[in-house]
Amino acid sequence: MARPKSQSTKPEGTYFEKLETEVRSNQSTLSLVLGGLIVLVVGVLIFNYFNRSTPQLGPAQQTGEGDVSAENLPGKYTVKEGDTLFLIADKYYKDGYKYNEIAKANNLSDVNSVEVGQVLEIPKIEVAVAETPATTPQNVVPAGEKGAEMDTGTGGGNITVWGSKIEGGSYTVVEGDWLSKIAGRAYGDIYAYDKLAKANNIPNPDLIEPGMVLKLPR
Repeated sequence: MARPKSQSTKPEGTYFEKLETEVRSNQSTLSLVLGGLIVLVVGVLIFNYFNRSTPQLGPAQQTGEGDVSAENLPGKYTVKEGDTLFLIADKYYKDGYKYNEIAKANNLSDVNSVEVGQVLEIPKIEVAVAETPATTPQNVVPAGEKGAEMDTGTGGGNITVWGSKIEGGSYTVVEGDWLSKIAGRAYGDIYAYDKLAKANNIPNPDLIEPGMVLKLPR
């Protein structure tokens, strides 16, 4: 009598097959987490790149897309941080004392009242190259200094048209400063910014940052 053949049954899932399935599942989850982290890091880097801070520029050196150039007057100019009518007139006419021309063109009753973002009409006028002002206008004192004694920065007072006079041998740059303004406060001449740039080894006079300590040669 023939013996019946033994039938071996193999379990549908072994321990190792289950372990392999779990490992694959964990690897898939880990890959998703790592992928999400990479996307997050890239997003942060892109955001920081487009929102990085720019070096501090003086109003006379800042340029806006809609600002007219001095060679193409008349036109429009958008007021920047730290601007005054005196400085804007100096930018376009090389003579800050022509500020009244801009005030009249824009019907400004208060020449001290200009705001960041305000759009001004800059008229074209005839500029006398050799013309020099007889007196310093009292109504273009920087904001917050109305009524203070002032001069052009060459002596006789503690306030200039560019701010309080700087009399020391050094100066720490603050927000809103630019070399031309510092030169005006230190020497009474905004065009002495080149002197400051050379003394402090600044290759680009337009680029200064708050916290910089400048030497002021006398």
